[in-house]
Order: sequence, then structure tokens, then C-alpha cells
Amino acid sequence: GDAKEVQQRESWDQLKKRINASGNRANIGNIKDIIVELFGANLVRGRGLLCRLLMRAQSQSTSFTAVYAALVAVINTKLPLIGELMVTRLVLQFCRAFKRDDKGLCISSVMFLAHLSNQRVAHEVLAFQIVSLLLETPTDDSVEVVVAFTREVGAFLGSIVPRVLNYVFDAFRSILHEDRLTHIVITRDLLVMHATLSTEKIMRDLKIDGDLERRYESRL
Repeated sequence: GDAKEVQQRESWDQLKKRINASGNRANIGNIKDIIVELFGANLVRGRGLLCRLLMRAQSQSTSFTAVYAALVAVINTKLPLIGELMVTRLVLQFCRAFKRDDKGLCISSVMFLAHLSNQRVAHEVLAFQIVSLLLETPTDDSVEVVVAFTREVGAFLGSIVPRVLNYVFDAFRSILHEDRLTHIVITRDLLVMHATLSTEKIMRDLKIDGDLERRYESRL
């Protein structure tokens, strides 16, 4: 009855405090200790709390993205449902921010997804889906988001699926050549970074099948 509900609420509040206390202290120097602390909590029950905390913290301090992604990657080895939930929520956050033209949240979302790709938590095909959506009808803002994404995940894509990275740089060259944007945000160093890679065209089998947001919503 009421006593059981009170007990469950107290248990939930304690779990929330424990996850928040650990997650908020995470940095490159104490990440091992934080992971041990978090594994001591009921992360299956608190997986939504953990994802929400890390997403909020990362969007406010993108310089810590690599730390938060490493934290998720280690937890994911034992509890893959947490990695899947994090990727799903980030994709939905990105899609909604994209629809609202919220460039800041778009950039922080794709940065987190980029680092989760680097850590093999997010699949590399997702990277292609993201850049395809952003470059479908390029604008100054959407290209800026792709540039931010490519900076974080470009080296990984170049080694694992270079055809995806080639697709991105072919699109950059096309935009530069056609001078379609009023304020070009594609920087020379990104093109230099790509100079050592082949210009092979992207394979047709990586096309997006359906709507990105709808498919990720179905996972919740």
C-alpha cells in the first residue's frame, strides 16, 4: 500500500542522488573510480536517469564529451541496454533540435554521437544517416554541424568506412564549387585532412531506409 509506495519513492530518490553525485564529478582523472561507483548502483533501474544526466552535462560542457562517451562505453560492455538507450535518446534529441533549428543542441548531440561511434557504441552507419540528413539541403548551419561532427569522427570513419567520409568531403567540395552558401564554414584544414584519402563514391547499399527519427522512436 502507501508504505510500499513511500519505500519505492525513497529508494528511487537515493538512486537518483547516487547517480547524480557520481556522474557530476566525472572527469579524465577519476573516471575509473566513477565507473566503480556507478556499477555499485542499480543502473538497470536507473538507466534513464544516467542517460539524462550525461546528456545534460555534455550539452553544457562539450569539452568533456570524450570523458562521458568513455564512461558510457565501459558501462556498455556490461550493460549494452544503456549504450542503446543513450544512442536512441541522442538521435531523437538531434532530430528534434534539427527541426527546431537549434544549432547548439544539434552540435552537442552529434559530438556525443561521434564519440560514441569512436568507442564503437554507436554504429558507423548512423554517421552516414546523420550527414545525409544534414547535407540533403545544405544551409550554413547544417554544414557547420557536419563540420563539427566530422572533426570528432572523421579519423574513425576514415579507417573503418572511408566511403562515408568520402561522401562527406565530396559534398563539401560540391558546396564550395557551387558557392551555394552565403557564409562558407567549410575550413581548409578539413579538406587537407581528406587529401590523403581516395575519392571513391559512396556505395548505394548505405542509403537511409525510412525516417531516422521514426525508427529510433520505435526503440523506446
